[in-house]
Amino acid sequence: MDQKTSLPLPSFPHLAWIIAGILFIAAWFLWFAGKGLLAPFSGDDMMNLHGYLMKPSRALLLDNLRYWSPSYRPLGGLFYVPLYHLFGLNPLPFRTVCFVILGLNLVLTFWFCRLASGKTHVAYLATFLVSYHAWFIDLYYSSGTIYELLCFFFYFGAFILYIRIRQAGRIPSAMESVGLAALYVCALNAKEMAVTLPLFLTLYEWIYHTPRMTARSAIAWPIREGRFALVTAALTIPYVIGKLSPSSAFTKISSYDVSVSPGKFLDAFHLYLNPLLYQNHFFRDPNTIRLLIAMLLLAILSRSRALIFSWFFLTLSLLPVAFIAHYAAFFQYIPSVGWALYAAVSLTMILDALFRAMRKLWPAFPKLEMGCRGAAVLVGVLACLLAPLHARESARTYRGFLSVQPPARQMAAELLRVQPRMKRGARVLFAGDPVPRDTYFLLYVTRLTYNDMAIEVTKTDQPPAAGVNPEEYDSAFSYNNGRLDPMPMRQKDGSAGPR
Repeated sequence: MDQKTSLPLPSFPHLAWIIAGILFIAAWFLWFAGKGLLAPFSGDDMMNLHGYLMKPSRALLLDNLRYWSPSYRPLGGLFYVPLYHLFGLNPLPFRTVCFVILGLNLVLTFWFCRLASGKTHVAYLATFLVSYHAWFIDLYYSSGTIYELLCFFFYFGAFILYIRIRQAGRIPSAMESVGLAALYVCALNAKEMAVTLPLFLTLYEWIYHTPRMTARSAIAWPIREGRFALVTAALTIPYVIGKLSPSSAFTKISSYDVSVSPGKFLDAFHLYLNPLLYQNHFFRDPNTIRLLIAMLLLAILSRSRALIFSWFFLTLSLLPVAFIAHYAAFFQYIPSVGWALYAAVSLTMILDALFRAMRKLWPAFPKLEMGCRGAAVLVGVLACLLAPLHARESARTYRGFLSVQPPARQMAAELLRVQPRMKRGARVLFAGDPVPRDTYFLLYVTRLTYNDMAIEVTKTDQPPAAGVNPEEYDSAFSYNNGRLDPMPMRQKDGSAGPR
């Protein structure tokens, strides 16, 4: 198998190709996803922001230290609350931070794939493949996916630093282990997908630094090479217990109920595989199994550590969401790195083998091999093939995304139009609801618009149901055809007028 060593810095020509590649990927990403920078708040944003504001700031900070607590993804609170206090309900700062993290995550993808494969051109190709996916629409248009973005950032940040230490021929020192553990805890505080890191640290050690199969080495491995993997595993146990405790938010949502079985895993795997490859129902149990077996055989026969590792990564990184009913295509955000790395390594390997075979059959055939220039050409070809697919699927997923978003921006603007100021702790009546299927939308948008978590909201039909007296409320509004108006109230002289 190929050996792993510390990677040298790229030469100037290679560096020029890398810079050109970065600019191309940035342009590609912004062409397809850039409109998300101007997206309004999503329904998830309103729910998340309201939930964090209901907590004291001190509790948000403590929850990030007590990562094992049943609190809901506390790192997200350190994103939402400060930005809200600084900018209010202006979505642009939130979207800007999300896009900065998206860009940094592409840098981490490149770095991770370069370390895992040992080849810059493989990393470039893999990063291009990860840079945009139409079914990850929420990542680009909803700040509610900050959990995925932060989890990805800290997960691969910890993994990259660990690999660099090991490729330098060292085992993490005590201080390095503390720093790596802090990054892992941040990933856990962002989202549950991070729990697979101990598993992949172990697999990385066994694939890239295979221990000798002796009784002595088996005893020494947990103390030396496997030490940090065991540390992260120990950190994971109280975290899992906390998230599965009765007081956890996840145990109160039926779509997060866990049902573990091999069949459930296989069903979930091809449920996510189809949109990942822009398919509807092409992959089912039989051909999914055949695909995975064929990919594993290619990895083993090629004796490529990168292919073997990426096969395990793309297969097992889905475990945290494989046994629940809740589904979202962007849950593949972390696993997609494994798919991209596998595709990049196998494509370049196959093309190199094809070039060698052509030279044997035809000695005059140019001496070609995959490098930075070859990867640039390949990316150009793939871009031509993927652009129409991305465009088609982007239009489809964007329509679906918009269809489930409540009119948060419009409703906040209507509230401020008819009543720029609201009494603190006011009791508010709404006759008519723009999103009747969402029980709490009006509560969230009203409290967040006026930055008052003590506001009480009551909803009724339009016109008001019998027995509902608008005069009992501090403010009363009627909602019709997208327009909010003050409800007519009885004046002291007995005449009717707006309140």
